[in-house]
Amino acid sequence: MTDAAFTPYELAGKLRLGWNLGNTFDAPRGETSWGNPVTRPEIFKRLHSLGFETVRIPVSWHLHTDENLTVSPEFMDRVNEVVDYAYNEGMYVILNIHHDDRMFQPTAEGAEAGKSYLAAIWRQIALRFSDYGDRLIMQGMNEPRMLRSPYEWHLKFRDPVCLEAMEHINEYNQVFTDTVRQSGGNNASRWLLVPSYAAAPQHTWVDHFRLPDDPAKKLIVSVHSYNPVQLCLMANPAVTHFDELGERELVFAFDKLKKRFVDSGVPVLFDEMGMLDKNNPDDRYRWAKFFTEKAREYGTAAVWWDNGGHDFRLFDRRALKIYETSECVLRGLNEGIGDGFMPEI
Repeated sequence: MTDAAFTPYELAGKLRLGWNLGNTFDAPRGETSWGNPVTRPEIFKRLHSLGFETVRIPVSWHLHTDENLTVSPEFMDRVNEVVDYAYNEGMYVILNIHHDDRMFQPTAEGAEAGKSYLAAIWRQIALRFSDYGDRLIMQGMNEPRMLRSPYEWHLKFRDPVCLEAMEHINEYNQVFTDTVRQSGGNNASRWLLVPSYAAAPQHTWVDHFRLPDDPAKKLIVSVHSYNPVQLCLMANPAVTHFDELGERELVFAFDKLKKRFVDSGVPVLFDEMGMLDKNNPDDRYRWAKFFTEKAREYGTAAVWWDNGGHDFRLFDRRALKIYETSECVLRGLNEGIGDGFMPEI
């Protein structure tokens, strides 16, 4: 069976658990400028042994381009080297455009420049990685949105500005899909990951969001979840308990995504999810376990956001071990997947 024949449930089983190499190639002044160490192969070997089958590598490309939007060869080589660390370990690798949002604002003023930018960057990425197989997944955008707008994170669809922004996101996803598919090699058939506005679940199951036309029919819908927000993402108010109301909020989102996409054969991936460390290990364990239980039940997969900082950190990249304060998270993630795999931490 090829990946093209995988159902959403089967693909989710392949991706299993994922981990983000956050605050590294998306950092503004180089790989270590936000406090993380130089990335090395041993990181991925250890992650793989802990049950992670997928690695997402966020990259801010605009910081490494010239006036013609040509990516620095040295930077491209280094990203390629780190992709190989994980890919050669047998893992799935997601390569994206991350903090480049200002380069493709979904507005009337920014749309044409945005399309040109996405086409230029993805043409270079796709050509570099054209010979890689299906375990390399390309993600067109991270959280495309109107920066510093009243609607930056939450659209109101009665407002024409919001409707226009959604239409531009649809157009951007089509430019990404067309560019990769036309770039030769295995790009004609690899999995592509596309978000809606801000990668927010509530902007994904609405009719205003359309999947791009894809001759290969190998699209994955990208969503992010730090929900419930007051518990998972906000330091204040100091909500620390994962309760039944939070469970219902997550189930509502999973159910909506399943009905629109999974039930129609379109995979969904939470390529960012996580919960702040508020010195509440029991609740972090329950949240992680509940999230991956529901992800498996609803035919999706989950990728933990690890920025290396105190708030979301999971894996110590220097010592190559799970942080003691986050062992509760790893137990929850693996128990929620429920395939019998329990790593030696």
